[in-house]
Amino acid sequence: MSEHKVSLEFIERFKEYLSSAEFEKIPDYSKTEYWRYHSRAIDIAISGDNIIMKGESGFYVPPTRNIIKKIIKAMKSPSLLMAFVKNYLKSSMNSKIVLMNYFDAFERVMGHDSITDPILSPYRINFKALKLKKGSIGSINDMRKDFFAKDKYNLNHSIILAYYTYNIFNGYIGLGDIRSVLEIGAGNGTLAALLHNKIKKLTYVIVDLPETICLSMVFLTELFPDARILMPHEERAHGFNEYDFIFLTPEQINTLEDNCVDLAINNYSFQEMSHAQIAEYFKLIQRCSKKGAYFYTSNRVEKIPSAPNDGKETLELPQRFSEYPWVRFNKILVHEICRLMRLVQLDNIYVHLEKIEK
Repeated sequence: MSEHKVSLEFIERFKEYLSSAEFEKIPDYSKTEYWRYHSRAIDIAISGDNIIMKGESGFYVPPTRNIIKKIIKAMKSPSLLMAFVKNYLKSSMNSKIVLMNYFDAFERVMGHDSITDPILSPYRINFKALKLKKGSIGSINDMRKDFFAKDKYNLNHSIILAYYTYNIFNGYIGLGDIRSVLEIGAGNGTLAALLHNKIKKLTYVIVDLPETICLSMVFLTELFPDARILMPHEERAHGFNEYDFIFLTPEQINTLEDNCVDLAINNYSFQEMSHAQIAEYFKLIQRCSKKGAYFYTSNRVEKIPSAPNDGKETLELPQRFSEYPWVRFNKILVHEICRLMRLVQLDNIYVHLEKIEK
């Protein structure tokens, strides 16, 4: 659960979105069984100028720095504290494979540690060289100093992954030339927040399911209260480049113009989609990206999109990274198993960066 204080003007616009046709209208194939479940799990409550959000998948808001409030809450709800301790001890006792936490994994990868399999070959990232790039965040200590919201939030795995991705962009892409970004499936908007903080005069377009897009809208608005945003139900009053954040649902992607994007991103959500939706997004990326733009994606090697396991066989076919509808004439810059993720989880994740050709 997270609580966000925003302006009353934003509250009114947000309420209008929640009751709009854009919130309800979505192609049938846009939600797999997995997202039909997790969309229902998103809960939003509005009280005055506060928005309280709960969720599961895509809900990765970092923990706040208000430790006293957490202690008081735990003291008032000892059963919650005991349940957490019990589950933690149970998972620790049953686990036979010891995985790293994200903090240690980031340090090892950026340090070119031998455990990260730093053997170099074409399309593999040289993190030793990447660390020397101007602007690179080479350690957790550097990250804590650089973190754009350190006065409010502590680091969590979502922030670490955002900086990991930023380091790759910083090493391979001239970020100073990036003026427009399209992110498909932004979760609560952690990467969007980081890039907005790093790149001046940036238009950031987020495409997401009607329910999930609420998470990023609220999180980003609280972090950047002066940002110019366009919600899905609102008519565009200004030019594309006059907005900081543009939020669109899958039903609205055809409103994006050709050749308007410098960088397209999808992290950890193609793996949860239907094959039809993935194909539609690949066409969108190729159409909306400028010649010489970049496309970055990081997703599971294989994943069966399904709701939490209820013992029934799912009818969804597996999503395999190798079977995505890649555009064969685009130029591949990076294609490897993610060095960080292989230290923190059992399922392998691919990292892929390519340059768009027309």
